[in-house]
Amino acid sequence: MILGLILLFLGCSDSSMTTQTQFDSSINGKTIAYPLNQTFSLALDVEADAGYQWDHNFSDTTVVHLDSTKFQPTYIGPITPGGGVRETLYFRTTKLGKCSVNLIEHRGWMPNVPPIHSVRFIVLV
Repeated sequence: MILGLILLFLGCSDSSMTTQTQFDSSINGKTIAYPLNQTFSLALDVEADAGYQWDHNFSDTTVVHLDSTKFQPTYIGPITPGGGVRETLYFRTTKLGKCSVNLIEHRGWMPNVPPIHSVRFIVLV
């Protein structure tokens, strides 16, 4: 029995286990510490029906990178034109270090128009 508990404890400390935490726009301006080789996500509303999109910029892409994104309607029910959309961005930590993540919601074809929203945070791995 004691051997079983020891093996269970050792299994729980395995660094290959994936931790999934979802953040939202309240992460703006914060610093988060996150383990190496783990994933986290950030869910942000986007005015996609008006042509807006979230673009990202990383200070060090060897520390954190974007794995994928997923779009889903914010309203559950019949699809409606102009309905809200939530974009979920999935990140992975890949190296020890510090990385600033900057996201802007803008119309990509209008580079001289300021973004309507921005989210900035720092990841310490």
